[in-house]
Amino acid sequence: MDQSIVSGIIEERGKIYGDPALSHANIGLSWTGLLQQHYGQELSHPIPGWMVELMMCAFKIHRSSRVYHEDNYTDLAAYARFAREDQAREAVKPLTP
Repeated sequence: MDQSIVSGIIEERGKIYGDPALSHANIGLSWTGLLQQHYGQELSHPIPGWMVELMMCAFKIHRSSRVYHEDNYTDLAAYARFAREDQAREAVKPLTP
């Protein structure tokens, strides 16, 4: 995947939707609320933005397994980049049970 294409898409969508890290963190808060309501249990912490990004990678992989559409691969590369950067910035450690 040409990284300049991914960078262009990230920049273009950033102009429309704003800062992706903030957007993904807010999506994590929304998903946390939905899951808590659905299961009737409080989560110990909100779903972080980098986890939202990893789940979006899984979503794009699933879509790509059903039908080829170039946009799925561009989005997958962008979400993977976001996840890598956000997870590294937060110095995420493995969760212990």
